[in-house]
This record gives sequence, structure tokens and C-alpha cells, in this order.
Amino acid sequence: MIVGGISQRNRFLRTLLGGETDRFPFFDLEPDEGTLGRWYREGLPRQQSFSTYFGLETHHSVGLTLHSYPFYQSAQGLLDDPSVFNRHYHPNQRSRYARNFVKQSQRNHQQGRVLYVDASGGGLLQMLGVGDWDSLCAACFALMKRPQAVEDLVRRTTDFYCDCLERVLSKVSVDYASFYEPIASNHAPVVSPAMFERFAIPCYRKVIDLLNKHRVPLRILCTTGGDLTSLLPSLINAGINGLWISNIRSAGMEYPKLRRQFGTEISLIGGIDATALARDEAAVRKAVEKTVPDLLESGRYLPCLDDRPRRSIPLANYRLYRHLLEDLSRKG
Repeated sequence: MIVGGISQRNRFLRTLLGGETDRFPFFDLEPDEGTLGRWYREGLPRQQSFSTYFGLETHHSVGLTLHSYPFYQSAQGLLDDPSVFNRHYHPNQRSRYARNFVKQSQRNHQQGRVLYVDASGGGLLQMLGVGDWDSLCAACFALMKRPQAVEDLVRRTTDFYCDCLERVLSKVSVDYASFYEPIASNHAPVVSPAMFERFAIPCYRKVIDLLNKHRVPLRILCTTGGDLTSLLPSLINAGINGLWISNIRSAGMEYPKLRRQFGTEISLIGGIDATALARDEAAVRKAVEKTVPDLLESGRYLPCLDDRPRRSIPLANYRLYRHLLEDLSRKG
């Protein structure tokens, strides 16, 4: 879609890769049904979509699912029974690939839209079948006492990711690949940086090598909460060049600090405290002013909330927040 003489795709890439553009993209994650229900009662028109009403530039998935099968359920027993892997991770499962994904992806790019692919089905712990406390304990024990079994399982999972990604990226081009690493509390990761370097980073390197082969310009780490600061240097060294942190609860993960630590070589998406919008107008203004102007000045930053809008947020506060960003975009 062409807006103001430039496509959404070009605006997105130029913003995050440091090129010249007319303004930063207007973007946020979609609110859930509960939020929309509240906003309809507060005056949001029902005849328009959320993104259309607020003039937002949405991102479109190529339609590849890398999670264990059945999707979004943990795969118990991966470390102990080799047959479990084949049941949960098979590249020939047709449901992993969106129907007509090639034609739909080509259509999206012809229309100038942003297209992305999920490049992992979770992080290191998800590769080991973690889904509850017992499986977390089993994974931690294996990391300490059965390192060869862990390395073999991570390697098989990585090969599966690469097989699926090759089938997609050989047919369509994407603007960014997203990675997920839910491995930390608000205080620190549950594994040491040395252990993460040993077991997880080879996976990242192999997948990112494949992305580079297919000229995917942005490799973005998306994670929710948790203090990953001790792991970020190795991830960036492996080829991650963008961060998109949700529900920031650790001072170490606040965007101004990450920008000072890693500079403008690392692109940033988000960073605006969504919980501030549930308070008052002053809190909304403070949340925007605390994060956005300095990051925009330094570059390679796409401002948006650090969470999807929740039902605790009044429509008036969300509308104010969008107006504040629009004002900043006009100031350049």
C-alpha cells in the first residue's frame, strides 16, 4: 500500500535500516476482543477495522508455523524418546504452510506491505520440550548432566527449522524474520551466558546464515519480559540486528539503555510502556516523552507500545497516544 508517495514496506525498511524516509511507520499490535468491545462502547466505529481507523501499517506473516505439533502445545518426552521428535516436528506437515502462501505473499509485496516469517518455534527451552515446571526441571537437569543429548536435539530442531524456511524463502522474499527466546525472569536468564552460547547460539548462527542466503535484511529478536541483557551480546554477534521487547519489566531492557549499550547498529521496535495508557493523560505523555524523541533522533527506531492494547486502556488515552506520535512524526 502506497501512503504519501512511499510504500509501507519501503518506509519500514528505511526506518529500521537507517535510510531516508518521509516519517516512521505508524504501527501497533492488534488489540484483543475485550479491548475492542470496550472501545466500541466508548465510540470506536464498528464499520472500520482498528488499523484502518488509526491509519496503522500492519505486518503480514508469510504463514509458516514452526511450533511443535499439535501447534502451541509442548512436546513432552523429546529428550528421552527419539520417536517423539518425528511426531512433533515434520517439515512435510501441510498445515505448517499457509494455503496459497506464495501467491498471497507476492500479492502483499506487490501492494507494498511488510512481510515477515517466524524463524523459530520458540527458544532453547522450547526446543527441549519445556511447557511446565516438571519439564523445565528435566531440561535444566539435561543441560547439566546430558549435554550431548541436548546438543543432538537442538541440532535436529535447527535442521527442521532450516528445512521449513528453505521451502518458504526459496519461493518468496520477506522483510524480516522473528526469533523468540522466553528464557528469563525479570532478574536474569535461567541459564548462564556460557551455557546459552554453547547450546543455543549454533542454532541462531545456522538459521541466520540461511536468512542471509535469502537476503532477509532484518533478524529481530522478539521476547516478552525478562532480563536478557547478559545474552544479548552473543545473540547480536550471531547476527540478530533488531530487538522487539514486550512487557518491559527490567530496567536493563528499557530502550534508552539498550541504545546506549549497543548503539544504532541494532534496530528497535516498541519500547513505549503500554501500562501508562491505563492511567491518565499525564502518564501517557510521560511514557511517550521518556522514550520516543531521543530514539527517533538517533535513528533506526519504530515507536509503538511494548504490548498490544489491553482492555484496561480507555479509548481516549489510546487516541491521545496516537496523536502524540503523529505530532512527533511531523517534527521529523
